Amino acid sequence: MDPIQFIITTAGLDALVNAQSGGTDPIRIISVGITEAQFIMAPTLISVPGELKRIDAISGQSVSETVIHMTAQDVTTDIYELRGLGLYLSDGTLFAVYSQNDPLFRKVSISFFLLALDVAFENAVAGEIMFGDTSFLLPPASETVQGVAALATQAQALAGADPQRIITPATLKAVIDVFGLQVDADLDALANGFDALLAALTARTITGAGLVSGGGDLSASRVLGVDAASAAETAAGLIASKAVTPSGLIGGLTELGGWDAGIPLFRIPGTPVIVMAGTLRTLVTTELVAPILFPVAFPTACFWAGPITYISADSNVRDLFVQMRERTRTGFNAYFQAGDDGDNRADGFDWLAFGY
Repeated sequence: MDPIQFIITTAGLDALVNAQSGGTDPIRIISVGITEAQFIMAPTLISVPGELKRIDAISGQSVSETVIHMTAQDVTTDIYELRGLGLYLSDGTLFAVYSQNDPLFRKVSISFFLLALDVAFENAVAGEIMFGDTSFLLPPASETVQGVAALATQAQALAGADPQRIITPATLKAVIDVFGLQVDADLDALANGFDALLAALTARTITGAGLVSGGGDLSASRVLGVDAASAAETAAGLIASKAVTPSGLIGGLTELGGWDAGIPLFRIPGTPVIVMAGTLRTLVTTELVAPILFPVAFPTACFWAGPITYISADSNVRDLFVQMRERTRTGFNAYFQAGDDGDNRADGFDWLAFGY
């Protein structure tokens, strides 16, 4: 049962203030006045309206700063319906009152009336209140107060909503067993879910396509790779399932001919055409013939050779020039020619030749 909210009367508040200030001892409640009448709770009341009787057998104990557990007993044969209460101090002052429309309790002539209530106050005053008799006090048990506690059923323990009931070992075991079954079921469902997920994942495959090879299902680690073409495969140009690397490209070009910087010579890949270049550096001041031998003879023939005059300094009067004739696969003859008799000079020539 939730605590019922009492209203402290004006006279009761005065007594409480005196007790809190140290002017008097803590206030002591010695009796409870009861009534069958519902009344308006007001701080100006000095007695319980329609008071039926007062019960002196009353006990109480503070269970928190704002709540007191109170117990009263009536062993008479009186018959009544309890709708209102009033707490009286040792000097007869009405300290606090409470009332409601529905009966708090119905007493018949053969019944023993034991009233146990949790009385709540708006402010922290419970510690300032004492009771005249504590011989039959039955406060609710808590972490800090010894008292009476109700036992929780298995359903209440499973619900976990009641903060006041306690659990016996048997009930606790039953709750743990139910919880264990739920946990086992949840773990089985979780394991089945993981198994299904792993089965779905391992059923998938990853395989290479195009130049990529390797792969398989996901039950193990897989390696995908791309095969590299060798220099010979690159030069042959017949396969489409391997990749050309920089090393393979240079090797293939070398096998096809490629560039030979030491000559210099370049074979055009995929063709029989060979390109060679060279230079002649010498001071020439008269007409003469300069035979040129190719560093490497063309296998079949030279189909074009061209020299161009070289001068070592800027000049518009050095007018010796070079002509070519007698071209063979091994070389050609370069002829220095003078256009006139003035300042005939050249410092050599460069040449370029094509053959196969």
